[in-house]
Order: sequence, then C-alpha cells, then structure tokens
Amino acid sequence: MAAKTVPVTLVSGFLGAGKSTLISHLKESLKARRPAFVVRDSEHDFFADIEEAVNLRGSDLIVVECNCDDEPYLGAELLTLGTDQEPPPQGIRLDTLVTVIDASRFMRDILSPEDLVEVYESCREDDDRTVSEILVEQVEFADVILVNKVDLVDAEELSRVEALIERLNPRARVIGTSLGKVAVDEIVGTGLFDMDETDDGAGWLAELSGDFDAVGEIEGVTSFTYVNRHPLHPIRFNELLGDFNVKGLVRAKGSIWVATRHHEIGVWSLAGRASVLSYGGAWFAATPAREWPQDERERAEIMQDWVPPFGDRRQEIAFIGIDMDEREIRDRLDECLLTHKEMKDGPDSWFSIPDPLPDWHVDADADY
Repeated sequence: MAAKTVPVTLVSGFLGAGKSTLISHLKESLKARRPAFVVRDSEHDFFADIEEAVNLRGSDLIVVECNCDDEPYLGAELLTLGTDQEPPPQGIRLDTLVTVIDASRFMRDILSPEDLVEVYESCREDDDRTVSEILVEQVEFADVILVNKVDLVDAEELSRVEALIERLNPRARVIGTSLGKVAVDEIVGTGLFDMDETDDGAGWLAELSGDFDAVGEIEGVTSFTYVNRHPLHPIRFNELLGDFNVKGLVRAKGSIWVATRHHEIGVWSLAGRASVLSYGGAWFAATPAREWPQDERERAEIMQDWVPPFGDRRQEIAFIGIDMDEREIRDRLDECLLTHKEMKDGPDSWFSIPDPLPDWHVDADADY
C-alpha cells in the first residue's frame, strides 16, 4: 500500500492582490483540520518548514504562501524536483497552484511598462523583470485563479478581466472572490496539479494549436497566430525588439527563423514589455532523418508543416491582447522579413549579414 502523501497548495500573487487575506480566511476555515502554513521567502528554510510540518506536527495539508514576485513554475520545480544540492521534501505532493489577482488593478498592471524595482522595494536591485512579466507568469502557470476584489470593479470591467485571464490560461479554473473568501475545497485537495498539463495550459500554446479559432473576440480580448515562410533579417528584427510597444499587446510567444541562424529555431517570448530570445533546438530540415522521431504519427506531424525548399522553417508566433492592433503587429513583422530579392540570394549569402541579436546559446535570458 502506497504511503499517504500530504497535499500542498502553492499560493502566488502580486503585490496587494490579497494573498494574506486569503491565508487568513483559510486559517479560520481549516480549524477542524491540521493545516500548516509555510512562507516561501529568503528568510525561511522552505524545505525544513515543510518537513517539520509533515514529520513533527502531523499536518494533513500544507499551504505555501509565495513572495509577490515569485514565479509559480519555480516553486513547483522545487517541490517536485528539489535543487542540485537537496531533494524535494518527502511525504508531500504538490496538489494545486493558486494565483490571486486584484481585479481592480489587473488591466493596469498587466499593461504596465514599470520595472519591478520601481514598485517593490524588497526585490534585488539587479532584478530586471517588469510587473507585467511577473503577472503573466503567475496567470499562465496556475490551476486555479482567484479574481479577488470583485466588489471594487463593475460588471463590464470584471468581464474584461476574466476574458483576458481565460485567454492567457484556458485550462485554469477562474473564481471571483471578495476579501479572499472562497470555498476551501476549491483550492485545497483538488488534485488539479500535473506538471506537464499545468505547463501546457498556457493560452499562447492553445492559440498555436488553433483552440481559439472558433472563439473570436470576447470583451475586446483577441488572439492570433503570425505565420510566415520568409526568415527574419537580424538587423531589422533587432530594431523591432528595441521598440515593440504595441497598444494592448499582453503576450506573445512562438518559434522564429532568423536568416543568419538558418539551422536553429529561435524562441521569442514577450510578456508586457519584457522580450526574451532563447534557443529552441534545430529545425527538422537541418536534422538528419535518422535523428527524427521513429513514431510514424510524429513524423507525419512534422511533414504537415513541411514546405519546400526550406522544410519546417517558419515564423509561428502567438499573440494575445486586449483592444490589440493586430494589423500593426503583422505589418511591423512583415517589415523585418527578408525581401524577395534577399531571398533569392540564398542561405549562403545570409550568413554574411551582420547579426546584432544576442547569442541565444549563451545569453538565454537576454532581454530588451
């Protein structure tokens, strides 16, 4: 018989969203049980507190409150995989990821150009993340999203907030609350967390898969996928990254093909104003067939995206926003592509184009 494990609920949320109010509500509601409440910050030994709750206090559930600037994915990794020096706490299972958002500030904050250091005095001085970047991360990687302070917004604003959240994370349960009051069984012992499913629940992945094709615009919230079979000119794309402030754009992520990096997939991730490039592996067109997946279905899926002469190379980027100017985004990206004349020069000549983009093998977190 398998040993019983203690469920853990991880609570994230930005400054002022109402995490502490929610925790107070849970403490009052769970008096009949043996809960443990743990804080994840630099002042506490996170693992030791959890193991003490399980082994010494006999807790039957654990609620972890994260810092306001924490990204839930990192907390989930710690609780499931541990660190290089320490395995994860024993006797627990990560059960539910909860993100609390402030309905009255959400639209303003997620479109904000502000850096974290401007609004959160406790963060490190060298932390270059933005407020919108953190909010997007917290919303995308969640099983349950509590839209708190619904009493402070009107019905129209609440509908817009919920529509944007559901486009950013269509998998999550979205629950409206006031003063953090929510039924305990909505966020404790739900069994909703699964590392792969939670990670794959982001709206940009759903957009790339065509899941929103029949949805259209809801309360001003839209999404679309930009696809093109011409490579990006590195100089023109670099200039765009330095000045890509499009009204209403909240999230973008997908694969890019840069002419000077003909064999490599680039991953472009944009959250608010924070833009990051990283390496996504090699295009199948640049990979020997013997190294392709052996499963016939997987190979068939590869061929569905295959267009001669450059195979699976393409731009394929999902965009999500509210009152977003899709035409401006498409036009500006089109201006970054190689022209028909440059295309005729061929890949051998493309490699000689000056490339000011960061080396995404080294600067995996290089941003603009």
